[in-house]
Amino acid sequence: MGTTEVSITTTADAPFNDPTDCVDLVIRTVDNVDFFVLSGLLSLKSPSSFFRQVLQGGHHTEERDGFPVLEVKEDGETFRIILLLCYPYAPPKIKSVEQLVAVGKALDKYCMDHAWKRFVQVVIASSLIREQALRIFAHAVSNGWKELGEAAAKNTLNVPLDSEVELDDLRCIDALQYVRLRDYHRRCGKAALTAMSGKQIRMPWLKGHVSELLFLRSDSAHCRLCGRQRRDIKVDQTLYYAHSWFFHYLATVKTDVLLRPCSEIALDDTIIFETAMDSISECNPDGWTNIASGQIRQFAKLLAGEIDRLISQVPLNIEWTK
Repeated sequence: MGTTEVSITTTADAPFNDPTDCVDLVIRTVDNVDFFVLSGLLSLKSPSSFFRQVLQGGHHTEERDGFPVLEVKEDGETFRIILLLCYPYAPPKIKSVEQLVAVGKALDKYCMDHAWKRFVQVVIASSLIREQALRIFAHAVSNGWKELGEAAAKNTLNVPLDSEVELDDLRCIDALQYVRLRDYHRRCGKAALTAMSGKQIRMPWLKGHVSELLFLRSDSAHCRLCGRQRRDIKVDQTLYYAHSWFFHYLATVKTDVLLRPCSEIALDDTIIFETAMDSISECNPDGWTNIASGQIRQFAKLLAGEIDRLISQVPLNIEWTK
C-alpha cells in the first residue's frame, strides 16, 4: 500500500503567531510556516502591491482559524524579514548576501514599495554592505536596484580592486559593468587627490577652521623655534605655513587613497600616530606633545569630510535596467 505524505504546518514566532491580534490573513510559506498578519500593512503605500490585487480578487482555497490562507513561494525566514519591513517594528537584521537577495527579489516580485524603501535603508545602514560590498554591487546591478547598487559601489572603495578576487556573484554582471566599477574607483581616487594636491596646495575647505589648527601659521615661513623653513598652503586668499611632517602626512594619504579612495584613509589611526611622532621629533613647542594627536585628527576629520564630498560627486556610470 502506498503512503500519503502529510505536510506539517507550524506557526511563526511572535509577533505573527496570534490569530486574535487584529489579523485578517494567514501567509503560508513554502516550508509550511503560517504567519498571522494584517493584510493592509502588506500593501501600505504600495498601489501596485500584489497583495492588494490578490486579496481583492479573493484568491485563496483554504482557511485557518476563519482567515484566508495565502501561499507564497518564499521560505519562513525570508518572509519574516519581509513582514518586519512592513510592520512598524525595529528593522530586521539581514545576515547574509543570500538572504538579502532573496528578500530583495521577493519585494520586487510583490511590488511592495514601502517595504522596499525600508529594506534599502536597512541594507545601507548595515555592516553587511561594507563587508560584502562587491557581492551586493553585483546583485544590485543584475536586478536593477539603483540606490542599493550605488551605495554598494561606494562601499567597494574601502577595498583595492587591483587584487583580483574570484566570486561566483560576479557571474551576475558582465565584463563592461565590472570595468565601469574599476573606472569608478580610479575616478574617485583622482577626485580625492584634488583635496590636497597641486603645485601650490589649495585648501579652501579649511576656511573657518584654520584658527582651530595650531600647527598652521600665517606669520612666517621660517620657524623661530626650530629654525626650519616651512612650506605653504593656501586657504582662501591667505598663505599658511606648516612643517614637513604635515606634508608627509598628506603624501601618505595621497598614496593610499589611490588604492582605496575613501575618507577613512585620512582617519587611519596608524597614520595619525606616526604623523604625531614625526611632528614631535621635528619641532616640539611647549605643550605640543600633549595635543599633537588631537590636532592632527582634527585636521584629518576635515580632510575626510572633503574627500567624502568630492567622491559623492563622481558618477557610477552604470546603466540600470529599471
